[in-house]
Amino acid sequence: MHSNTSTQVSAQERALISLMAAGAMFVAGYTVVRVNLAQNEPATPANVITNVVPGEGTLWADGF
Repeated sequence: MHSNTSTQVSAQERALISLMAAGAMFVAGYTVVRVNLAQNEPATPANVITNVVPGEGTLWADGF
């Protein structure tokens, strides 16, 4: 049995801590990017139709 003191951290604990830190950094970075992109998007007026490609079901429905 291996006993850890406050200064000894096993390789498994280091890997877990690294994984948790990477996950937290990803979530924080993703949030910052999404907020930044949301602020920079120009407002589209309600009466403007944007270029939308219809789905496959809509294309097949038009033929029948």
